[in-house]
Amino acid sequence: MLLVTGASGNVGSAAVALLASRLGAGAVAGLARDPARAAARVPFGVQLGRADYTDRASLDEAFAGVSALLFVASDGDARDVMKQHANVIDAIAASAIERVVFASIVDVEEHSPFYFAPVYRDAEQRLRACGKPWTIVRCGMYSDFLFSQWLEQACDTGIVDVPAGRAHIAPISRDDVATAAALALESGAHEGQVLELGGAKAYTFDEIAELASMAFGRSIAYRPVSATDYLARCWATMEDPWPHAFASLFASVSQGRFAVTSAGFEQIAGRRPEELKAFLERHAGGFARGSAWQPRFHRDQETAGDHERTR
Repeated sequence: MLLVTGASGNVGSAAVALLASRLGAGAVAGLARDPARAAARVPFGVQLGRADYTDRASLDEAFAGVSALLFVASDGDARDVMKQHANVIDAIAASAIERVVFASIVDVEEHSPFYFAPVYRDAEQRLRACGKPWTIVRCGMYSDFLFSQWLEQACDTGIVDVPAGRAHIAPISRDDVATAAALALESGAHEGQVLELGGAKAYTFDEIAELASMAFGRSIAYRPVSATDYLARCWATMEDPWPHAFASLFASVSQGRFAVTSAGFEQIAGRRPEELKAFLERHAGGFARGSAWQPRFHRDQETAGDHERTR
């Protein structure tokens, strides 16, 4: 049995759906804190289990009879997330699971300024040491995240104002990340490999604003702001720890840490990921105006509260 955690989140549910379409609903199961919520997002016939990353006993029970696991990471306060990841990996080590695919991030280096870099670095190190065959897929910034956090608002304001300077990012869609993670889990062909999942091309925010203007049919411009001003704005609009997460994300972006392109995705999927232009055109008419903005780092990761990945 293949098991995917975070089955009610975007990446987890998409991975479950792909595996079910390829292998049959009986060959894959999903895991979530709220299986009823997950049931609305996965194909009929897929078995759903309940577990909480903070509850080791629930993880031990959920991992029984599982041959291969796609581990979708948690989200929230970095100290809490690190503990949750440790619980999951300890449960993996104690189980009969034969191999693991872990969805990490491209920015895990020791000298990274990014708030979550130590969290994912610790999880990767624990996974390597747990004694199970592993594959790590390191995801770049989601195109969906770029859209929901900055470009959607820019349709109303006309401005993308972030402290990115002239740095490049290579966004990749959540669907493409789910595809790569699911295929790596199914095949088992990438044991012991770290595969970086970036978009087809890296862009500056000037270029992203230009693509958004064309896709949405309105004028959008990039206006760089200082890191200090951006942090102050985050503190005025977000709850802790998100000011740290967002401000440090752009410190990392400014160092070029999210400019990784698509070689890892192509190695797994045998094709290039969706171009940002195509992604924006596909989403141009699909967002609601006037809705409340809810800042999160990743909206499809497992969270401490509801274990739905928000990466």
